[in-house]
Amino acid sequence: MRHTQVHSPGHRPLGAFLALALLLGGCAGLQKHPQAAPEPPPEPVACVDPAQIPLEPPMVGQKFNGDAKHDLQVLAPNAKALRDWGQKLRVLLEACEPPAAAGSSPKP
Repeated sequence: MRHTQVHSPGHRPLGAFLALALLLGGCAGLQKHPQAAPEPPPEPVACVDPAQIPLEPPMVGQKFNGDAKHDLQVLAPNAKALRDWGQKLRVLLEACEPPAAAGSSPKP
């Protein structure tokens, strides 16, 4: 039993309406605003002639026989060749950097 002055029959629909309005009003701010379409990325441009790229040194894993002295004689020259190859590739890649980005990139 409810007291008619405190809980009138009109309060219940009004309360439901206010709750619904608050709920929907809170969702209105969550909608994403339409934005301009992002620019497509620029087309990649080759900065190195493929003929300039040095050939990778051959793999030597199949030449190992378990003898440390023999394996070291196989591995050492190959390690040197891989290092030289990597340094040549780095020189080619550094030449590809745009001038503006070259000054802003942090050095390791």
